[in-house]
Amino acid sequence: MTSAAQPYFIQALRASAALTILWHHFALYAPLTEWAAPLLGDLLSWLARYARATQVFFVVSGFVAAQTIGSRVWRFSQLGRFVLQRYCRLGLPYLAIVLAILPIYEFARGWVPDDVLGQPVSLAQFLAHLFFLQDILGYEALSAGLWFVCINFQLGFGYAFGMMLQQRFGRGGDSLFAVLGWGTSIYSLFHFSLDPSGDSWALYFFPYFFMGILVHKALARRSQGELAAFQCLLVLAVLYEWRWRLVIAMLFGTLLFVAERSGLGQRWPRSRWISGLGKISFSLFLVHFPVLILVGALWARLGWDTPALAVGGLLAAFVASVVGAWFFHRWVETPAALLSKRFRAPRRADEGGAGGQRLVLEH
Repeated sequence: MTSAAQPYFIQALRASAALTILWHHFALYAPLTEWAAPLLGDLLSWLARYARATQVFFVVSGFVAAQTIGSRVWRFSQLGRFVLQRYCRLGLPYLAIVLAILPIYEFARGWVPDDVLGQPVSLAQFLAHLFFLQDILGYEALSAGLWFVCINFQLGFGYAFGMMLQQRFGRGGDSLFAVLGWGTSIYSLFHFSLDPSGDSWALYFFPYFFMGILVHKALARRSQGELAAFQCLLVLAVLYEWRWRLVIAMLFGTLLFVAERSGLGQRWPRSRWISGLGKISFSLFLVHFPVLILVGALWARLGWDTPALAVGGLLAAFVASVVGAWFFHRWVETPAALLSKRFRAPRRADEGGAGGQRLVLEH
């Protein structure tokens, strides 16, 4: 991540979200969590139920997309290049994890419960993963969290398509984009996202992503009216049917706006550790589940199933996940991001927005 002014607060959001998701999965999947329950049962139960933060990633993704995708010249002919760009940026690290987890599953088979590992991988299941289609086609995901990459890919393409329409229609494009964004959000909030079976599609998560776009728009234009109106829409959606994920999105969307508007986000929190975790957050999101499976299988083979040793296993899996994420970011994610830049659309003359600050390495 490089920029004229480091986005410390965004890095902190990414770091905290990645750690929250990591511990949610660590508390959710056997065998380590079951063995550690006598010592950490209440904490693990709380983490399994409440420690969820993918909405934070979606809000931040929308904000970063508005800074990057939204600042480029878009034509219909460039959408194909964008698909290649996003596949390099998101798909190559994702595929590396898919390939890495196959031998781990073979090592863990018989030692980690089958409801965690799933059935042996079929060719059709593997091919579905290559094209981000496993959830849509009804195949088991090979790793926890892969669904997020699929949804982020859909959201990015949808936003690029929306920017192409906006730029094609000139002055009326802004109004068209607003109508599409608000209309899609309303349909999602009051109908589509009420059915959990729709969570294989970007439409289910679109309101969080759109909030990030509106946060950027409010900052760039120094006007928060539309963002405030959207927050009111989310309040109505919560009153219509309670959803904790909407409250989380509202809270962190507001925090992001306040931090960036006040300038605090560019200078706080100044911590090398937090910035480092934020930098490798995508890699950490991808690698932690395979590491958890590997450590769980190793502990099972060694017979280390006492509560104290299981707690040690969870801590070892955490440390190994962070270290593994650092190497994965260095040798997989960063080269994939550099390759993706070859397919980016040209920049607009007014690129940079307020203050000329922008994020170079996007998610």
